[in-house]
Amino acid sequence: MEPLDKSVIGDRIKALRKSKGLRQWQMAELLGATQPAVHKYENGILPEVKRLLELARIGSTSVEWILTGRHWENGATGMERLSADIYELAYQLQSFTSEDRRVLAEALELIGEAVATLNETTQRDHREMSDQELARALKTFEKHTRESLVAALAVHDAVVTTLANSKVRQLHRFGQSPADDPVAERTVTGPTLQKNAG
Repeated sequence: MEPLDKSVIGDRIKALRKSKGLRQWQMAELLGATQPAVHKYENGILPEVKRLLELARIGSTSVEWILTGRHWENGATGMERLSADIYELAYQLQSFTSEDRRVLAEALELIGEAVATLNETTQRDHREMSDQELARALKTFEKHTRESLVAALAVHDAVVTTLANSKVRQLHRFGQSPADDPVAERTVTGPTLQKNAG
């Protein structure tokens, strides 16, 4: 393991503070420290562990990134840490075949293009439009484009349903030993979940 470069750590702490638009005294207040202490941290004095943890929380990053410039999960060098949900999604998508992932990528690309076209043609953000306005705008698309979009949305819906069912199975198994798991080999539906939740 390489020794820690304290001056570079200080640079990362300073970059973290600036990325949040904070002055040293403001960072000090958040950390429960003094402004001179923050100045020292930014100039190569290592903060105490509790302050390192708080810096990581403030910066939406990891202590590993502050100390080494990399996140332990994936070796990424960007300050912002990916959320746990993204890691969970990536883990679940890993079980998809390469063909399934290709189909999903194409579906998402098609949906993205449709959204961009909607925003451009209506001169509005699609999230601010009512269902009726969206339906009227979509009717202006050519028939084959609408059919492709419907297919892409069906792929999206199937993936979301698959991932949701996987999460439900995980929640259902919580606390059970593998031998006691009646859900392991079947899909959980809404009524089954309700019956078991009561």
